Formats: sequence, C-alpha cells, structure tokens
Amino acid sequence: MGIFGAAKKGFGMLGKSQAKKKMLSGTSTRADRLKHGVRDKTISRVPASEDVKKGDVKESIRKGKQHFYLKNIDELEKHQKVIRAGEKAKKKIQHMKDTKRAFTIGSDSTRKTSHASDPTRGSKEWDK
Repeated sequence: MGIFGAAKKGFGMLGKSQAKKKMLSGTSTRADRLKHGVRDKTISRVPASEDVKKGDVKESIRKGKQHFYLKNIDELEKHQKVIRAGEKAKKKIQHMKDTKRAFTIGSDSTRKTSHASDPTRGSKEWDK
C-alpha cells in the first residue's frame, strides 16, 4: 500500500471530502458519485411530462418515440444531402478532366495543368 493509500485509510474523510469537492465542481465521475454521493430512490430533478401528469403514460411514450423517429429521419436526410452534393462535385471534377481543365496525378484529381494555372507559360497567345 502506498503512502497515499495509507493516509486515505488512516484519515477516512480525506477521500470523501475530495469526492464532495469534485461533485460540487461538476468534475466527478459516476463511480465517485455512486461511492460517496447520496442517492434518492426517485428522480426528483427531472419533471414528469404533461401527459404523465394527466395520467396518460402511453401518449407520453408515443410522443417520445415519435420525436426520436423524426430526429433520425432529419439526420439521415442531412447526410444524404451531403452525399448528393459530393456526387455533384464528382461530376464537376470529371467535366473539368474531360475539358482538360484538370487531370489526375495519383490520388489527387484536382491539380491543374501548368497552362491552366499559369496562362503565361506554354502558350504564345497570352503574350498579345
């Protein structure tokens, strides 16, 4: 047993006071709260929904399920929109390759050709 362990065992309140300090500052872990905290048998800080207060628990459950169902649909649509935008960008890059505005070197498909990036190089028509 280390020095701190012996001190903690000898001064039993040391660990509890540190755990209380962590809990009050909001940096405690769940294990600290379970070991040193006081737990009520009922949840008192989360208010019941209006439907439960009226006595309609099934309606409260239905609304909760509906909320997360719609939330999942919205998130899925958001990701699908990003995928569609990526596919559109791929088509634009392919069009740039087809019109010789870009070419592929290795995995970098957006690098420009030397005459596309610097119009003064490789072409005499820009000297006019």
